[in-house]
Amino acid sequence: MKYYKKSKKIMDMDATEFIGGVSKNEIKNAMKSLSVDFPKSYKAFLADFGGGDIGGEIIFGITGNKEDDVVIVTQMERNQGLPKNLVIIGFWNDTLVCLDTGKMNNGECPVIEVDDDYSQMEVIADTFGRLLYDYLEEE
Repeated sequence: MKYYKKSKKIMDMDATEFIGGVSKNEIKNAMKSLSVDFPKSYKAFLADFGGGDIGGEIIFGITGNKEDDVVIVTQMERNQGLPKNLVIIGFWNDTLVCLDTGKMNNGECPVIEVDDDYSQMEVIADTFGRLLYDYLEEE
């Protein structure tokens, strides 16, 4: 959570477009729909911002839109073979960006990039908060 908190402090709100925070109940329903627990930092992001554009990249959230809703997009990809432990939070540089909820540790999990056929997976951050922080630092 420390990296998520740092991210919030350095976030340029003029370069973001979020839908607005969602309720704990909406987050709970999303997790139930996907049969996973979200990591603490991602739940905080959903509660604070809901999802949206941050400096040109979309972070999927609870939006109700088929293009960027974490539940809708993840369920569609699961129908194509995406492993059940993965939750899609973005599509950056033509690559799926996912939470690997099967590797939860102290309420957090790694963020990975996954190729088109789900055969290649690479850890790109140890937590969602770290992913967000590293991305904002590069901006």
